[in-house]
Amino acid sequence: MKLKLTLLLVPALACVSQFAPNAFAQSPPDRPDRPFRQFQNERRARFANLTEDERARLRAAHQKAMQDPALQAAREKLKQARREFRELLRPALLKADPSIQPILDKLRADRPDKGDRQ
Repeated sequence: MKLKLTLLLVPALACVSQFAPNAFAQSPPDRPDRPFRQFQNERRARFANLTEDERARLRAAHQKAMQDPALQAAREKLKQARREFRELLRPALLKADPSIQPILDKLRADRPDKGDRQ
């Protein structure tokens, strides 16, 4: 009995494991020209619950809020902080594992809009 169970179970598990990556794969992004980010899909799902009127009002309020000089300054600080983080991250990655240099170069080359950035 155990032998029959093993002979059936092992091939069944092998077949199931072939399809597991597809079952757990994330859906592709709505816009193929932009990188896939999970939080963006979650945000889109939340906005899907809104009516067109609610979305339009929210967009208008966002555009108006972005005119606030304090908010613009805060956004610029955020951009600068991200820039500083990226400038520190690459050397730290290379310090942790110098052998990833070709990988980082490959990633940089795959970004045509920012591939020449140092």
